[in-house]
Amino acid sequence: MSTVPQVCSACGAASAWDARYCPRCGRPLRADEQAPRYYGVLSPGLAFVLVVILLVACILALIAGSVVAAILLLAFAAAAFVLFYGTARRNPGDPVARRVFATWSHVRSWVTFSRATASAWLRALRDVVRLRGESRSLRREREPLLLSLGDAAYREDEEMVKTLRERIRAIDDELAKREAERTEALATARRHVDEELEAARATQAFSVDEIASGENSEK
Repeated sequence: MSTVPQVCSACGAASAWDARYCPRCGRPLRADEQAPRYYGVLSPGLAFVLVVILLVACILALIAGSVVAAILLLAFAAAAFVLFYGTARRNPGDPVARRVFATWSHVRSWVTFSRATASAWLRALRDVVRLRGESRSLRREREPLLLSLGDAAYREDEEMVKTLRERIRAIDDELAKREAERTEALATARRHVDEELEAARATQAFSVDEIASGENSEK
């Protein structure tokens, strides 16, 4: 018995050598496997064409100023899409169904990526604005202290010089801390965006020859 895994020609997913259908997209893995036929039901391709035609007719009706006709056509388009979805679910190996579902999966991934990216940068921007405001307040407090330190040093007031130096040093530490927090907030946002980008990227498909050549190169 062969132990070489089968690779789906549609999505590139690997499966057991004796599997009949792809575990990811449902397409038959063997040439002799035939997709089920449903008599009296539109194929996914025809149902999808019907959806597109109804949507185009809806847009034309809106351009023509017929709101009632546009609403009716939109309702028919929604019903046709339900029909398409049902036929596509029953026949996942259909080329049109695979293409539409794959496109929808990619679009959904990129929408999720865009939402997560916007959330990460908005959170980072909020933190940066807050930290910059606190830093400005600390710098405004620091400037008169420097003038007072110079005056105390001129008057040789050692006690005042020591107190002012300690306060200025504490302000400098707070400024450095806020700068580090600002840098970390931006770095966290970039890491989050990179992670979401990797998740949104489509899985790369490999052919049987590419997988075999990769195994041979590893050996």
